[in-house]
Amino acid sequence: MGEVLPQGYWVSYALGFGHRVRVMRMMRGLTQARLAEIAGVSRSLVSNVERNHYNEERCADPLLSSVYRLAGALYVPPAVLLPSAGDLVDRPFAIPGDDLTMAMSWPNVPLDTARFDEEYLRSGAPPEVPRFQHTLFELP
Repeated sequence: MGEVLPQGYWVSYALGFGHRVRVMRMMRGLTQARLAEIAGVSRSLVSNVERNHYNEERCADPLLSSVYRLAGALYVPPAVLLPSAGDLVDRPFAIPGDDLTMAMSWPNVPLDTARFDEEYLRSGAPPEVPRFQHTLFELP
């Protein structure tokens, strides 16, 4: 089964997520243990997320409920913890220092809400099939 992006890309997003959790935790003055207590998760989950470590073969990959629990405990919108929340997921995430600013405005252009091309929607379509019929979005 093919993937949308190479596995290595996900490692960078997990690293970015862990970095944001750690920065927000420290900004709030919380220990890992206290954040875990407030969020209703284990301290090892917080540690694993912050270190981007799950086991020898995998990076941290928390459940969606854990993301929301951590966001609630840190009193931030979940999107603040998600690296590149306002960008397309089409390349590895690069941590821009300790900057947590985010701007998200969507949709911006007709392509943002367009249906994928029929060929792309077919099961087993090769990766080189484009997602959209680009002619639909060209200006006359």
